[in-house]
Amino acid sequence: MTAFKIFKIKPEERIQSLVALVVIVLLNALFIYRMHNLFMQEGFGPYWKVFERELHLSGYDPLTYLGVTDWDVVYQVFRHPLLSFMIWPLYLLNEGLTWLLGVNCVQYLVAFWLIVCSYYSYIFLYRIHREVIALSRWDATLLTAFYFSFAYILLSVIVPDHFTISMFLLLITLYISGICIQKGREFRWWQSAIFFYITAGVTLSNGIKVFLSGFFVNLKDFFRPKYLLLAVLLPAALLWGTAQWEYREYVLPKEKARAETKARQEEALKEKVAAMSPKERKAFEAKQARRELRLKLQKEKSGQPMEDHGFLKWTDISTSRWQSIYENLFGESLQFHRQHFLEDTLVGRPVFVKYDTVFNYIIEAIILLLALVGIWVGRKRRFLWLCLSCFGFDMFIHLVLGFGLNEIFIMAPHFMFVLPIATAYLFSRVHWRWLRLAVIFLTIYLLVYNGYLLTDFLLSPIRATL
Repeated sequence: MTAFKIFKIKPEERIQSLVALVVIVLLNALFIYRMHNLFMQEGFGPYWKVFERELHLSGYDPLTYLGVTDWDVVYQVFRHPLLSFMIWPLYLLNEGLTWLLGVNCVQYLVAFWLIVCSYYSYIFLYRIHREVIALSRWDATLLTAFYFSFAYILLSVIVPDHFTISMFLLLITLYISGICIQKGREFRWWQSAIFFYITAGVTLSNGIKVFLSGFFVNLKDFFRPKYLLLAVLLPAALLWGTAQWEYREYVLPKEKARAETKARQEEALKEKVAAMSPKERKAFEAKQARRELRLKLQKEKSGQPMEDHGFLKWTDISTSRWQSIYENLFGESLQFHRQHFLEDTLVGRPVFVKYDTVFNYIIEAIILLLALVGIWVGRKRRFLWLCLSCFGFDMFIHLVLGFGLNEIFIMAPHFMFVLPIATAYLFSRVHWRWLRLAVIFLTIYLLVYNGYLLTDFLLSPIRATL
């Protein structure tokens, strides 16, 4: 399986993948239409504020737009060590197009990258169902479409963030792992090293899934000293070294400059307050109190961390796990809530939003039941255990440690493919017509329900508020 051959579209994939591509392109076109008047202008100038204020798609950040418009290390370097460098070629291309056309083409360039990653995510999930789990063409197509009907998978194909890239890298890793398991091949050390460096370079936590792939493919051979040294320790050390260098070269100087600026501003503010009249000081203190209240409410939504420094500052020990599971993890990820639609939890959306009807909870329960039965049916399949171990790791960092728990649904592209994969094992054993009809109904319902809410949002124009 060569590096280029794996991306070649097979005859049986052409028609269905074309349909998927059309849907992905249309959604990106609608998103460009919505934001076109705001973003497609020459230069960066004040548009940090425009990106930050106007680009609200749930909790997703506009950092990719920022980096492609005016390149810098815009991502948190220890969580996304290589991501800023991955978008650098898009920045160079955007610079050239801006010079040539006189407009900022950031939306089109980022959309092209999202379309490619989303399209091949569809292809590799289909191949997992078809070639690894050995489903029929119809069943593989149905379950792949089922996955792309999930709310935050449908949304991920247009959001200018890193999640679609992660989804693509994880699915190609799982596909190659599944083929290796099926054919008794080894997951070679250089393959693991390359996949880890790139995948973890996009999102650090996803690198663990590459190690899990190496373990489930190679089993006891994973613990050979040579493999551990070259496939685990070496790429991990190289990536950590890259993150440290990136921090020293790009982030630390800016942090020092901001600290100095903040100190000067605080001194100037003290002098300004001292010169205020009693009436002016009272108004200023009221304004500060409102600002502190907003920050307090925002902090409460983020949850109480284990520690206030290091990686533990991103943990959360106070947000309800149980409510997070049924309202957000398996709720919002699969079906949008109509209330507070696509609002950001750190801006205006409550951490928990209830569905308008009990029907939404019934749909959620059916989807989970299908996956659970599929897990039982496929409990002896090594590839399923690989997928479940990846899902289990995500649940550890989100539900146990609480990382991103208040907006866990935006991480859906990292792990929600486990639901259709688990259901696929049920399909491989049971050939009941009503089972297929049930999944067809779920897929159509989710596409209509989620698709209507999303397209209605994208067709609603917004105005710039510079």
